[in-house]
Amino acid sequence: MSISKWFCCLTMMIIATVSSAVSAAQTGNGTSDQMLWVFLLAAPPVAYAGNKWWRWGMGFRFGNANGTVFLSALKWSLIATAWVAIVMGLVWLMHQK
Repeated sequence: MSISKWFCCLTMMIIATVSSAVSAAQTGNGTSDQMLWVFLLAAPPVAYAGNKWWRWGMGFRFGNANGTVFLSALKWSLIATAWVAIVMGLVWLMHQK
């Protein structure tokens, strides 16, 4: 996937998410707005881990993969998983009223 296609997909996802939050704000329902903040908190480590795996995959494809990049991708995947679990746990606790 070229960088322009990736940027186009990312832009469309952001537009869809933001329009959902704006729609919820106009109707007075704040759930979608809260989910937008959860998404914004949880997405960066997941995207970074995905980028690490993509870089390792490209190196593997062209015969330049090494164990350091693989271990870095694995480490960031574990960090992202833990971070998403923490964020989702906090959201679950906040919605328990």
